Formats: sequence, structure tokens, C-alpha cells
Amino acid sequence: MMNKQPKSTKKESATDKLLEDTLGNTPNIDKPLTEREAEILKLIISGKSNKEIARILYRSKRTVESHRARIMRKFGVNNIADLVKMAVKLGII
Repeated sequence: MMNKQPKSTKKESATDKLLEDTLGNTPNIDKPLTEREAEILKLIISGKSNKEIARILYRSKRTVESHRARIMRKFGVNNIADLVKMAVKLGII
């Protein structure tokens, strides 16, 4: 049986690396995002729901919710609007 996980392109990998480097060097964030958190953050910013993200990444909705909560803790925000504002402030989008 074939593995149906999406293959990363060089451009996506470079974007993930840039995002991780940017976040890792930002004084507002205690810990840098993991590669998976960076990937989920990009999907959140693009307007995807937890269910949609779970389907795209072949993960459970609960796993995505856990990642989202961890990302929000790292950014020190309590809602998605503030998460997006912080991403803008940090130059992620």
C-alpha cells in the first residue's frame, strides 16, 4: 500500500526552515516552533480549520488541536486573531 502523505517541495522546506529560524531568533518566543508546529501555523494562517489541517497532514483532529494550543502558548496569545497578528508582527506573513 502506498503512503499517502504529501511530499514536501524544496520551496516548502525552505519556507519551514525560514519560519523556524525567524521564530527561533525572536525574543518574544521562549522556544522555537518545531517543524510540525511551523507547518500547522502556516495552515492556520491560511484559514484552515483543525479538521482540514488534520486531513491534510494525515493526523487526528485532537493532535492538531494540541499543536495549535502549544503554538498559541509559545506566542503568548489566547485566540487565533492574536496569533495571526503576532505572525504579521514577526514578519511570518
